[in-house]
Amino acid sequence: MKLLKLTLENFRVFHGVQELDLEVTDGKPAVLVFGMNGAGKTTLLNAFGWALYGTFSDDVEYQERVINDHAWSQTAFGTQATASVRLVFEHEGRRFHVLRSVSTVKNDEEQRELPSQLSVTEVGQDGESRQAVNGQDRIEKILPRELRQFFFFNGERMERMFAGERTEEVKQAIKTLMGLEEIERAIEVHLPKASAKLARQVEKGGDTRLQKLVAERKELEASILAVHNQLLELSKTAAGYEREVDAADKALRSNDKAAPLARQRVKLEERRRDLLSRRDKRFGDRKAVLAKSSFLAFTGGLDAQVLDLADGMRQRRELPAGIQRDFIDGLLEDNTCMCGRDLPTGSEARKALEERRYNAGLADVQTRWMYLAGKAADLANARTELLDQLRGCAQDIEDLKQEIDAVDIELSDIARQLEGVDVMDVRKLEERRKEFDRKRIEALQRRHEAENQLPNLQEQLDTNKLRFHGAERADAESRRIQSQVALVDEVLEAFLKIRDLKTEEVRRALDTKVKDVFARICIKPFTPAITPTFSLQLVNDSFGAAAARSTGENQILGLSFVGAVSELAKEIDDLKQGGGDETLGGGGIYPVVMDAPFGNLDVVYQDDIAEALPKLTSQIVALLSQSQSRGQVLDHLGAAASRMYVLRSYTTHHNSAEQTITIHGRSYPYVSHGEFDHTALEEVTF
Repeated sequence: MKLLKLTLENFRVFHGVQELDLEVTDGKPAVLVFGMNGAGKTTLLNAFGWALYGTFSDDVEYQERVINDHAWSQTAFGTQATASVRLVFEHEGRRFHVLRSVSTVKNDEEQRELPSQLSVTEVGQDGESRQAVNGQDRIEKILPRELRQFFFFNGERMERMFAGERTEEVKQAIKTLMGLEEIERAIEVHLPKASAKLARQVEKGGDTRLQKLVAERKELEASILAVHNQLLELSKTAAGYEREVDAADKALRSNDKAAPLARQRVKLEERRRDLLSRRDKRFGDRKAVLAKSSFLAFTGGLDAQVLDLADGMRQRRELPAGIQRDFIDGLLEDNTCMCGRDLPTGSEARKALEERRYNAGLADVQTRWMYLAGKAADLANARTELLDQLRGCAQDIEDLKQEIDAVDIELSDIARQLEGVDVMDVRKLEERRKEFDRKRIEALQRRHEAENQLPNLQEQLDTNKLRFHGAERADAESRRIQSQVALVDEVLEAFLKIRDLKTEEVRRALDTKVKDVFARICIKPFTPAITPTFSLQLVNDSFGAAAARSTGENQILGLSFVGAVSELAKEIDDLKQGGGDETLGGGGIYPVVMDAPFGNLDVVYQDDIAEALPKLTSQIVALLSQSQSRGQVLDHLGAAASRMYVLRSYTTHHNSAEQTITIHGRSYPYVSHGEFDHTALEEVTF
């Protein structure tokens, strides 16, 4: 997918027709757009998403006001007002013109939420164009809605992509990107339909026992599906509450009265997460030690008893003496020496051999005794070491628990202080934060309870299938249905294994790439990891536990993930085009459009990310403020830019000073006085 042009007409802050040429040249994959806060960078970012999917991101205020305010105010009552976004892009040799618009007759001063109209025109390689019958479906086959978060996003908020309860969404989106949705559809739709059809045949008549098993299976499958749906809803609910908590935190940090306490709380919460991570690691260490060596705790005294018994056997020469004595026993039994002479009873030769037998292997006995004594001593040492390790784990866990309790006391104290601030807004914000945090915790608890139901339900379902497959049937029709159900279950099991194997394959590949991209940017001794549940963790290499992540590190982590996803999608597309792995579909080459790529990062990180951004994918559109485009940042990005634009803000506040922005030594209008408030796109020549 290659973006070519974005055209806005009376779309939110953009008045009239504004065009953004997005074509890039080889070696210069970037398009840079500079704008002050409030100029329309977030609107521009959302213009892509709105054109493709008809929705805005959650952080857009007044989503019903699609038509530019000035254009709306100038529209006479009873006449029509319109706003639109046109996006032109190429994909797999075809050009697509996507036009989404809203249009209404003005009957009120305020805008109402309006349905949008979508038109998608596809131009083939032969130059012929045709209207897509189902335009939305065509768009989502190229870039599924679930993938929007990876390629069109706000850099300052991208860490929310990996917030605890959104990991399932990320996992599902990755499956979509890598073409696993066909397998998912077979598992979740096609095979269950086949099972339901066969179940109806059983229910129509025939064997009563099979009918009961089918009815039981349907109930169990319905229960499992209900639990999965409940888990999904609870995840969304918890994620929503988490966003509300974040919003309240941000508002508190921006309030003069509450800011010091709010910032202190952020630091304490980061420390609490760090302590919890270290505590969990010590729990894991203790579990590993017990799994490997817990038997040693039950060997106390046994080693001494074994040594006493063995010493008595040694003195009585009852310990095994090796092959030499066995060999002599064989000669005496045969009454023949190895040289061929006879060994009659009472002969001198036989007496000599018997004496030799008595003394044979004494050195071997001594060696075995020393080996056994040494091993017994090792056992005692290992038992002592086990106890020391367990005591160390217990002490560390207790120390960390006390530190966590101390932090909790401080957090509670901060909450009380914020609730007691003599400013109504602060009190309301803190009450709001506290309430949403309580609801978030409740949702997580309900999710945990629901998760605990699944193993038992799945075990019952597996047992039901075994009973159905193994049931003895007399009539031919019942045996036929039974064998068909068994075949469907075998196919389902095979698809589940393929899905799990491919998902794990993709996860490992992403994990490797995330580590590589992150290492190019982050200067701290941290290593990212994608867990089996597709959550994104950061491990502190110093002590092997999860690191307490700052906002900046979260942003670097998110960028690393986006870069890894882009690289892997391209590799899968290359493999597919070259006739490689046919199991995986998906893949592709996608652009990245991001607002505020640097957030509040330190200057060092800004420079490193500016250098890394152009390497993320073959096309990147970066929306930047003036503060984020200075020094080496602009040098790195400017060198990779095919085009640059300025969002020129026009303001009716004529008492405020006009501003310019300097790009590569030249000044361009940035804020200008105007007859009405709006934003215009102006290309920079360089």
